[in-house]
Amino acid sequence: MDELLQKDVARLTELMGEAERCVVLTGVRMGATEETEATAAGSSWSNVVSLEVLTAEPARFWEQWLPLAVESAARAPRAEHEAIARLQTAGVIKGLITQAVDDLHRKAGSPEVVEVHANVMSGRCDRCRDVYALSEVVALAGAADDGVPRCTRDECGYPLRPTGTVWGEPLVESAIIKAWDLAAWCDLFVVLDTQLRTDPMAMLPSVPLKHSGRVALVGSTPTQYDRYAELVIRWPSPEVITAVAQQLAPSPRGQ
Repeated sequence: MDELLQKDVARLTELMGEAERCVVLTGVRMGATEETEATAAGSSWSNVVSLEVLTAEPARFWEQWLPLAVESAARAPRAEHEAIARLQTAGVIKGLITQAVDDLHRKAGSPEVVEVHANVMSGRCDRCRDVYALSEVVALAGAADDGVPRCTRDECGYPLRPTGTVWGEPLVESAIIKAWDLAAWCDLFVVLDTQLRTDPMAMLPSVPLKHSGRVALVGSTPTQYDRYAELVIRWPSPEVITAVAQQLAPSPRGQ
């Protein structure tokens, strides 16, 4: 770690250690480059894994969605997820909001996570409101002639959908309300690896700024809030947040 980055990490450690109400927002995938989020909305993947395709061409939707969901669900938490979980448990981080759908924060031990996109770990029937684990969805899709998983409740058989949001539909309303409340309540809002280019999440840092809260931005590319932030660290977040956690909430394993 070079000298400038060390100074930035020390400053973030100081800010988080002094804050009484620190809230953290993490992006789609921690450590990701700009390409992951900035081009996703215009990608061929988003044109298939969308509400329109789910409604009109469910077989095509599930053919694309299911492998991605299985891959995401198989991911294991990394050091940065564990670092955030320790900081939460230690009381340094008072609220955690994420745009990720892979459930890694929870797997790492975070006691509470506001998932604005929900996650890929289950599917649901919009008619019966029954929820199915991803493993059940995979089995149902494999057994269906057209590859579309359907509700197993008697006399239903309605096509399932992901529990999480897909392109072209609003985010989880209850999670957005909670995220806004946390942003308004905090005195330090730390953004990790998100480009803040898609509404309504793109507006979230403006909430603490309007309430005299501080904002710290960590990531490899600029955001529209850089000039308003108390601290900007132009570096992928995994190395930064793990270094902060080593000071404020060390791992019992000494890592």
